[in-house]
Amino acid sequence: MKSNTGDASNPFHLLPFSPFSPGRQPPRILIVAGEASGDDHASRLVAAIREFAPQAEFSGIGGEEMAAQGVRILWAAADLAVVGLLEVVHHLPSIWRALRTIGRALKTRRPDLVILVDFPDFNFWVARLAKYYAVPVLYYISPQVWAWRTYRVRTIARLTDRMVVIFPFEADFYRQRGVAVSYVGHPFRETLPPLPNRRTFLAEQGLDPDRLTIALLPGSRGSEIERHLPIILEAAHLIQQSIPETQFLLPLASTAPTELVERLVEEFGGQEPGQMDSPSLKIIPGQAYQAMGAAHVAVVASGTATVEAALAAAPTVIVYRVAPLTFAVARRLIKVEHVGMANLLAGERLFPELVQDDFTPANLAREVLNLIADPERLAAVRRGLARVISRLGGAGASRRAAQVARELMRSREGKG
Repeated sequence: MKSNTGDASNPFHLLPFSPFSPGRQPPRILIVAGEASGDDHASRLVAAIREFAPQAEFSGIGGEEMAAQGVRILWAAADLAVVGLLEVVHHLPSIWRALRTIGRALKTRRPDLVILVDFPDFNFWVARLAKYYAVPVLYYISPQVWAWRTYRVRTIARLTDRMVVIFPFEADFYRQRGVAVSYVGHPFRETLPPLPNRRTFLAEQGLDPDRLTIALLPGSRGSEIERHLPIILEAAHLIQQSIPETQFLLPLASTAPTELVERLVEEFGGQEPGQMDSPSLKIIPGQAYQAMGAAHVAVVASGTATVEAALAAAPTVIVYRVAPLTFAVARRLIKVEHVGMANLLAGERLFPELVQDDFTPANLAREVLNLIADPERLAAVRRGLARVISRLGGAGASRRAAQVARELMRSREGKG
């Protein structure tokens, strides 16, 4: 599918010429991203924009990846990364202060463009502020309005100047509802590194390449980790009881609270002497994609990491749990059959899903052991993943998204 922003085969046919008039001050861009995946995607978009606007000034909300690209961080994304109705209520003071900080930046700096990356419950408020100050808004990576709370598409149409989406079905969804949209493909197709040799990677982590290996990804937010990791660790213990030589890799997202993970692992291991053989569980910084590529099976909290699992061709069990009130509300609003993006793209349940009350240690251990014990099922999963990968588009998503940003800033300059 082609983007509606020009020549899709060569979206940068006008580069490297600047979109700005001679003598004009460098463009100012406010960019807001939430969890680790948004921080990563935003940082790569910043790098792509700098190709045609090397002097551009970036500020906003994000994490380490954005900061490494020279974005002036006005508020740390990790302080806002919460999920669920009750969790949001508890963080309202921090959320309010962050919004006031963004409002001051919009008022005093008057950026040329606001870029919002996913993170809808917060970013919709930022979009309202941008609208008030007449700053154009590019929304990169769509909230899952096609899955639940579909009425939010009206808010998107009113508050954004362009949606930039990474899945082809999202572009169809927005066009049918009259929203200006560009499809750019998934940034993972350009950003994920080649998978390392499995045996070499595991040996570098101090693990035995000949042992059964399971990757554990409980989420990138503290609230997710608190809900998911104790259940996952209990399931890991059950798996190890069935297959004693099993070893586990737990890669930490950049926005994940390391102290929380280490405490939960320590508390679990201390419940009964020898319950988990400590060398069998290795916590590593980042490298989630590599860990999933090296694992025989992965356990992954629903979210962006399920797409990484598909690209790593890792047979996966998807898990998720939220507060009961949040789930009761969400269950009435969800419009899709699957929660995992890999399953949505496949059009079938390639990866088992354990959500809410179904997500128990016993159920998770059973699903993992069933996958391991069924070679034919594993082969069918990998064939399905090949179809998923083909639907994620080619490389160059960040540069195509940067082209849309370029066009919006040119349009603003023309009106100035």
